[in-house]
Amino acid sequence: MTLTSLNIFKQSKLARRGAVALACLLAVYFLTPVLLNKAAEGLIREDRLVKSDVIVALAGDYRCNREKRAAELWRQGWADKVVVSGMSYAWGFHTGEAARIYVMSLGVPEEKIYMICETLNTRAEARALDDLMRERGWNSAIIVTSAFHSRRATYTVERAAPGRSFYSAPVPTGSPEWTPRAWWSRRDDVYVTVREFASWANTLVGGWQ
Repeated sequence: MTLTSLNIFKQSKLARRGAVALACLLAVYFLTPVLLNKAAEGLIREDRLVKSDVIVALAGDYRCNREKRAAELWRQGWADKVVVSGMSYAWGFHTGEAARIYVMSLGVPEEKIYMICETLNTRAEARALDDLMRERGWNSAIIVTSAFHSRRATYTVERAAPGRSFYSAPVPTGSPEWTPRAWWSRRDDVYVTVREFASWANTLVGGWQ
């Protein structure tokens, strides 16, 4: 092989490596947003609804859209009763009581509303809900929570109350609620999404209670 041929061969080899590297970078650039979107969408569970014994609005939504969604489902006739959730603060305020009053203002009669208390996290809510359902003889429930929380919440409730039927009916996505598409471009959605991934990891390994 002549010197000229050797140089051409080396240059072509470098060109091929450069082309492969460029192709890899382009693949990462275009595929990363797709994968991040899919990962976020995987946090959502939305089931086909079945008429149930109770609709449960889980705590933790300062906008009260979970309670609003639960009242909406109640008006549509998906269940006859509504459960709200919350916890008490040292100065005497109870978020569950505030949620109960709000749901009443949306048209749900007081006698149709039940409350589970001291629900510090999703697992505590699931245990309290299991106790209430056993006490009342309920066998099915529609779980209402934020979309990003819906798959983990329903999974947690199903583990706490095996043998009962649960259906997820999350709050719709979209501003001002969490939005899965391009979540990394919005500070609030970054916080919510990363925290939810971490919470899933904790749930799966049976971590903090």
